[in-house]
Amino acid sequence: MPASPLADVPFRPPAPPPRGPGARRRRRLARRWLSAGLVAAAGGVAVATLTPPSPVRVPVLVAVRDLPTGAVLTAADVAAQPREDATVPDGALSAGAVHGAVLAAPVRRGEVLTDARTTTGPLLAGQPAGTVATGVEVDDPALLQSLAPGARVDVLARTQDPVSGAATGAERVAVGAVVLRVPSADGAGGLFGSSPAPGSASVLLAVDPPTAARLAAAAGRTVVTVRS
Repeated sequence: MPASPLADVPFRPPAPPPRGPGARRRRRLARRWLSAGLVAAAGGVAVATLTPPSPVRVPVLVAVRDLPTGAVLTAADVAAQPREDATVPDGALSAGAVHGAVLAAPVRRGEVLTDARTTTGPLLAGQPAGTVATGVEVDDPALLQSLAPGARVDVLARTQDPVSGAATGAERVAVGAVVLRVPSADGAGGLFGSSPAPGSASVLLAVDPPTAARLAAAAGRTVVTVRS
């Protein structure tokens, strides 16, 4: 068998690493850079692990100024602002539901507008369980103009002598009832297309069932007074 051509090549061990101050300095610098890189990589992993994801933000409509009860909303009264999805209340109004809505309660600047604050939502939204809506006639035009959704009123019923029919006084049949709706400004009849007595208008109140029964029994004899 012919000899391998590498058989005559002498073995040479690998050259030792360079020595001297310059070589040692370069090795220390390389180790420092490697250590710094490992620390930075570990820090990046830790930050990515510990930092929570950014919360989801959605646009909502808020009041741009303090608004009173009974205010009719327009586009100038609201503005869209981003809010965290978890903090947005139920029933937040969309842009289409705001225009022309009537506030059933005061609203502060920056407050998110919801159906519970306006008459655009369910009729008895925000009222205690078991509350019913009932109509009461108001025959005083000045008083009617001062009423707005969210106002609280008392209702008195005139009493009379059962024999002579003479007036004997009045009894309170409703206390602190919340006004739900009032007739439109054009005076086109009563609520829900009803036809109140000439010179009067029907106002819708939120009351409990016993109060509703007393109001029904006193129909035609009631007087509405506004509470402060």
